[in-house]
Amino acid sequence: MATRQPRQEDRKSPLDELNLADTAVFGFSWMLVMAVGLMPIVEASLKRSPSISMPVTIAFFVAVASGIALRRRYSWMGLVLHIFSQIVIWLSIFCISLAIALYAAG
Repeated sequence: MATRQPRQEDRKSPLDELNLADTAVFGFSWMLVMAVGLMPIVEASLKRSPSISMPVTIAFFVAVASGIALRRRYSWMGLVLHIFSQIVIWLSIFCISLAIALYAAG
């Protein structure tokens, strides 16, 4: 049996998969989540006690909003993993930076 070779117009170019807007949303949301994770260090340098309520709210809404913006690029399981992983990464960076801020404060 002969296998069917895809026609030239059936093949997808790697550039077809590259969408600059989706890539920018993806990268910006990850950078924002990581920056929010470092908020305790910034708050400690401003001589304020680190809070958790505002960073939690920001991280949650950034993760969900980026998931909504990327819904046509990924499957639903990919979106769930994207949102979950952003929250987990934020939480780990936040805990480490909070420990650093508390250690530096004395």
